[in-house]
Formats: sequence, C-alpha cells, structure tokens
Amino acid sequence: MSNPNEISLAEASSMTHSYQNDPAFSGMTISCKISNSAYQDIISQPGCVEVRSYFAKNSSGNLTLVIVGVDTNGNDMTNGIIMNRFTPCPTNCPPNSPLM
Repeated sequence: MSNPNEISLAEASSMTHSYQNDPAFSGMTISCKISNSAYQDIISQPGCVEVRSYFAKNSSGNLTLVIVGVDTNGNDMTNGIIMNRFTPCPTNCPPNSPLM
C-alpha cells in the first residue's frame, strides 16, 4: 500500500460491518454508488487537489453523500461541480461484497 489513505480489505470490512451492525444506523443507507466520470469531473477541475465527501440526507430523508472538490487552501470549490444523485444500497446492493 503506497497511498497513505489505502486500507486493507480486512480493515474496510471491519469498519463497514461495525456501521451496518450498529443499532443507531439500523435501516439506513449502507452505501452509495456513482459513476467514475462523476469523480473525474470533480477532480479534473482546475485547482482541484482533493475531494471532500459530506454526509447528507436527500429529499426522501435517506443518507447520501455530497461530493465537492477542494483547492490548495483546503477550501470547498462551491463555485465548481458538486455531485450527488447516488444509487443507494439498499436497494441496489452488491450481491457478493465482503463489505456487506
């Protein structure tokens, strides 16, 4: 693992299962899926050096993410591209993921 943000599958699985098994989060969104082009659009903006993910609730009251680029000063690029409209799990869940 050369990237300091990379974690092992075992650690990822432990973390996701901890969330999924916590009664405080029972029935909530487990994961969110979006196309890689959505992330590419954000990170290809001039001046974008990082990506920030905000936990949010959509109009149905379900957990989702809002994704925004971050500039070299650590500021959200709110005048740029902001993404949402993820496909949630449940209902669109991976059938055989060890993260579930």
